[in-house]
Amino acid sequence: MKRYVYSILLGFLVFIVSFQLLNDEPLEEARVLSSSPQSQTTTETVKKAEPVPLAADDALKSAPIKKNYTPGTIVQKDEAKGLIPVRLEIPSIDVDAPVQPQGYTDEGGMAVPNSVTDVGWFEPGTKPGKTGNAVIAGHVDGQYGPAVFYDLKKLETGDDIVVHGKDGGTLTFAVKEVVAYPVDDAPLRKLFGPTNERSLNLITCTGPYDNDAQGYTERLAVYTIMKEKQ
Repeated sequence: MKRYVYSILLGFLVFIVSFQLLNDEPLEEARVLSSSPQSQTTTETVKKAEPVPLAADDALKSAPIKKNYTPGTIVQKDEAKGLIPVRLEIPSIDVDAPVQPQGYTDEGGMAVPNSVTDVGWFEPGTKPGKTGNAVIAGHVDGQYGPAVFYDLKKLETGDDIVVHGKDGGTLTFAVKEVVAYPVDDAPLRKLFGPTNERSLNLITCTGPYDNDAQGYTERLAVYTIMKEKQ
């Protein structure tokens, strides 16, 4: 039985770099699990967008991508260099995981770690600490049980996310919103598109498991913003 997440998460991440990236908006079906007062995503205010077609989980085929477009492109001039992440800590849910840089698969999607204990950073996108949306994805479970992002849905507004860099530096991000989206309708622009904030978005699977579809029914997104060092 192909219940577990390797093919499921890959199927989701295949479409994140598709040519429809800039046209998607948050959907009215979104479930806001945790949100700060400043956040704009609510079930009353989100707008309907055209669904993004998903490739079959096992086939890992994607629509053509624009290789000259970098997700998370900055909107304003940014002098910060950011860092190359090598380790991710989430103290409130006891996550301490190696970070693997991930690029594109041969089919044009985003590659993800084979290990359920590691997380993957989308290297062609934004570095954590730079203006834009940096993205890290991880598995929710595996063949033998919970994986690195199993408890991601338990995060609450204000929880810290600590990113350790290759150069020895660290950056801390604060959770501002936790949202579950229908499997086909994650808001790609909000997750990967441009922004004037220094953001880090975490992605995994969530929701009930659909045995007929051989996959989870929702995608979980944790939106965070970098905290200024004091």
